[in-house]
Amino acid sequence: MTWTTAFLAALGDPGGTPPFMPQPRSFSAQTVRQAVRLRRGGRSLRLTLSNEFGRTPLVIDEVTVAGGVPVPHRGGTRWEIPPGETATSDPVPLATSAGDELQVRCFVAGRAEPAAYLHSAQRTGEILPDAERFPSLYWISRVHTDAPATGSVVVALGDSITRGDGTSADRDQRYPDHLQRRLLSAGIEGAVVLNAGIGGNRLLGPLFGPSMTERFARDVLGVPEVTHVLIMGGLNDLAMGSTAGDITAALFALARRTQEHGAQPILGTITPVGGSAYEMFQADGLEGERRAVNQAVTGQRDWPVADFATALADPDDPTRLPAAFDSGDGVHPGDAGARALAETVDLDLLK
Repeated sequence: MTWTTAFLAALGDPGGTPPFMPQPRSFSAQTVRQAVRLRRGGRSLRLTLSNEFGRTPLVIDEVTVAGGVPVPHRGGTRWEIPPGETATSDPVPLATSAGDELQVRCFVAGRAEPAAYLHSAQRTGEILPDAERFPSLYWISRVHTDAPATGSVVVALGDSITRGDGTSADRDQRYPDHLQRRLLSAGIEGAVVLNAGIGGNRLLGPLFGPSMTERFARDVLGVPEVTHVLIMGGLNDLAMGSTAGDITAALFALARRTQEHGAQPILGTITPVGGSAYEMFQADGLEGERRAVNQAVTGQRDWPVADFATALADPDDPTRLPAAFDSGDGVHPGDAGARALAETVDLDLLK
């Protein structure tokens, strides 16, 4: 049986979380309730949990979905995932549809470390029985279904702007969410958009990661049915001192790897940050380097471009986001800005 990707999360190393991001936590004698949005339905599903960055075995005593359906691993209820590894469940007979929200509950009798997580998932989880809520996603890296891929499969690779920081939590307002709706509204049946964004992520080097270059095999090539890859990155690299030449070379290298894999790359330009509330984006010369990257991206003729920078630029000051698109920090677009990003993508490229 061929399994296809219904949900993807690009998880990072909890040990590398900068202090300005939501911090990871451990769990003990608790049930961790989380929800993910499926982009494809089917008659059966499989769940993948990750201990990719853990230093001890990740032990989860029971996993259930959809209000109590058991998710067994190797025939049993208990999951024990060695450090540095992932584990995929046995097939679970459960009918789902594209667009369903899948509730996942992980019961931890002993102690479970964060192991692999997404610090800002734009979807609220809950710890039971305490009813404590949290903004991150723990352990869940994939959901697969038994339905074949019948349409375009788009992986959106990027940083916090792709991930959706600044958009409304629990309302599916990230730009890949809006792009998913555009594709279906346009009658492009079976289209799937997978969000492989990580807040604080870079093309090159550490901040919060692994970097896009390092995780490309996991988050892009690891989706065998991928047909298109939207690549938007480099803003955090600029903040950490990378040059326009280094960033452009990294973007083009990812485009070539996409093409060699048989998928269509689409390069995104770097959005404005002139009104940033964060000191890291206020460095001298950053705006000039951002423009140089965007000129190189829009000037090349090897791959199509989504000009996100122009879409989000304030007409009166193209170095800044307009108030209507700004989430409030001068960097991350809010719901309307994320919708504008999605509307920038030429749907003809995704058919």
